[in-house]
Formats: sequence, C-alpha cells, structure tokens
Amino acid sequence: MAYSAYAVANAFIQRAEEGKISNLTPMKLQKLLYFAQAWHLKGTNGLPVLDDHFARWKYGPVIPAIYHEFKAFGYQPITRKATTLSMNDAGYSVLVPMVPAEDLSTWGLIDAIINSYGSFDAQTLSTMTHEENSAWAQGNPDGSVITHPEILSDTTIFG
Repeated sequence: MAYSAYAVANAFIQRAEEGKISNLTPMKLQKLLYFAQAWHLKGTNGLPVLDDHFARWKYGPVIPAIYHEFKAFGYQPITRKATTLSMNDAGYSVLVPMVPAEDLSTWGLIDAIINSYGSFDAQTLSTMTHEENSAWAQGNPDGSVITHPEILSDTTIFG
C-alpha cells in the first residue's frame, strides 16, 4: 500500500524522536524518503511506498510538499511531525498522518533505510543521490519529475 509522503516522513520523524536517527534535517529526511521509495520500488516489482513523486532539485530528489512542510527548520533537526487538515461535520480537525503500527513490512523498510543511511549527514546523502547513473542524474535539476522507471533503472541503489 502506498502511503502519503507525510505519513512516511512522520515515521522517520518518530524514529528520530526515539533516538534512532540523529540530526534529521529537512534535507536528510528528503533523501531518506527517496531511498525508501527506491528500495520499495525495486523490492516489489515497481510498487511505490509513497503516493507522491520526487522532483529533480539542485540538491537531489525532493518531494515539494515535504519541502514546504519542513523548510522553516532550515539546517536544524525537525522537531515536529507533519500535519494535515481534515473536514468533518464539526468543522476542521488536524491530523498527524502515520504508517499504522501493524504494517510491519513498511516499518521494516523504514528501519532498514535508517540502518543503511541514517548515520550519514544530509550533504553526504545528497551527494549519493547525484552519482552517475542515479535517477536524479538522468535529467537536469529543473524541477522535473523523477519517474518510477527512472528510479528502477538507478544502478546506484541496491535495496
């Protein structure tokens, strides 16, 4: 099942709150999300874990909605989860999208990404996404969408 980028981002933020990721800045979060999507696509015959797409930005793959949600943190660690609004009969309510605790497969993916990439800083992760033959390198950093076939053909990720 594909989750909102907010839900998967919040899963990484929860792990940071638990002390399992250090210095989870907005850029580091973007790269961890990218690796999670790539590993999931490669491990499930092209099924995404995120229901959103990455764009080619100067510093690598970025989900614009996640960028705007956390840009106020700049180079500092993220200290809150993403929220969304939902309308119901009583008006609006604030929701904190999350991967359900019972989805052990997705939590296992998140933990595997943390084990493989969580110790790297944001700049190192950004450099990793810029490698020759990466999905990001298949185009110009002009905001264009990085497609799932491009991610699947990325020979720099072996998840």
